[in-house]
Amino acid sequence: MSIDDKLNNPAFFATDEYHGLFDKMRTEDPVHWTQSPDGRGYWSIFRHADLKRILNDPETFSSEREGVMPALDAEMSEIAKEAMGVGENVLTIDPPRHGDVRKVLASPFLPKALADGEQRTKELISGIFDQLPAHGEIDLVADLAVRIPMAVICDILQLPEDHWEEMLGWGKMAIGGSGPEYQQGSAAQTVSTGYKLLFDYSLERHNERKGCPFSDPLSMMSNATVGGKPMTPSEVAHNGVQLMLAGFETTRNAFSGGVLALLQNPRQMELLCEDPKRLRLAAEEFVRWSDPVISLMRVATQDWVLSGKTVRAGDRLILWFPSANRDEEVFDRPYEFDVMRHPNLHIGLGAGPHFCLGGPLAKIEIRLAMEELLERYDGIEITVPVERVQSSFVGGLKHLPVKLVARATDQARAC
Repeated sequence: MSIDDKLNNPAFFATDEYHGLFDKMRTEDPVHWTQSPDGRGYWSIFRHADLKRILNDPETFSSEREGVMPALDAEMSEIAKEAMGVGENVLTIDPPRHGDVRKVLASPFLPKALADGEQRTKELISGIFDQLPAHGEIDLVADLAVRIPMAVICDILQLPEDHWEEMLGWGKMAIGGSGPEYQQGSAAQTVSTGYKLLFDYSLERHNERKGCPFSDPLSMMSNATVGGKPMTPSEVAHNGVQLMLAGFETTRNAFSGGVLALLQNPRQMELLCEDPKRLRLAAEEFVRWSDPVISLMRVATQDWVLSGKTVRAGDRLILWFPSANRDEEVFDRPYEFDVMRHPNLHIGLGAGPHFCLGGPLAKIEIRLAMEELLERYDGIEITVPVERVQSSFVGGLKHLPVKLVARATDQARAC
């Protein structure tokens, strides 16, 4: 399989091979012209410095021209643009309007709101752990990592608990359309169906909450003005979908990937047991290591020279985040999982104006979930090989079967 075939194949990112390819490309061809199934091609960007340069310059590298999903065949490109609400979804709006829309969504994710809500987040996470066996086997992804961010973001959005499971299924279709167990028709049709179901659900909530003086993000959008005009129903619905998917996926993948790394590196687990205060640093390493976002797309608005290659106006660029987060020019010992790593200059949550709005919340969730895990169990053991998601967009673990080892005594709830 050629380099381009690998980069265009979502199943390749369910293997352990892609880091080796990225290492090679950072050294030999860090800005690589890649042939794509739709015939247009794109630039693959591998170095940390180049990703930072692109992410910090939305005027030159647009999110709004064609969206950010790496949709590289003709069918997926058209569906992704419509499904994601390009030009309406905050993820796919360029500044300065991006900043105005972001302000409407931001209040629950600002530092004071997060600090005020931390006890509520802890209660939600504790309640999920209460449903797990004190001793026995679980799927750490399906039974824990998925449920934590789902509960937290749905609580923030004030969505009924009896809707959560169905919404999660729609989210898996929208993000994991290449996975055979999620497919309904082609991968593109599956993505479209998942987004449409979430969009319709979000639109219903908008219709219910328009004119209501509530402080959740959906209500705030439903009653907000941007640029002197009310947000349209479509804008509200697309941004509601974005909050749901971002809440479900990024934390799930970072937490489960981080726990797997701890199980594969027992000394790192010991460091957290010895001093749980280290979890604040560890949460950053969870994100760097786990590759919760595999790639995002940008479109050049003007000609530009990048690492010696001339990028033309209208060219697409795919930013490969796992490569940037293993860049030897930035990270000492990039292939060592180190919960004490500092500074940790990862860009696993993006950079620039589009830095992940929910990133600080994700790190709080990771820290609180790990505190519970360390307090409740004497150990965790992997029982069968893990399975990864088939996606070049949002990556992560599909299943992580583990055995939980109960505490020997109840006299001390600490490692």
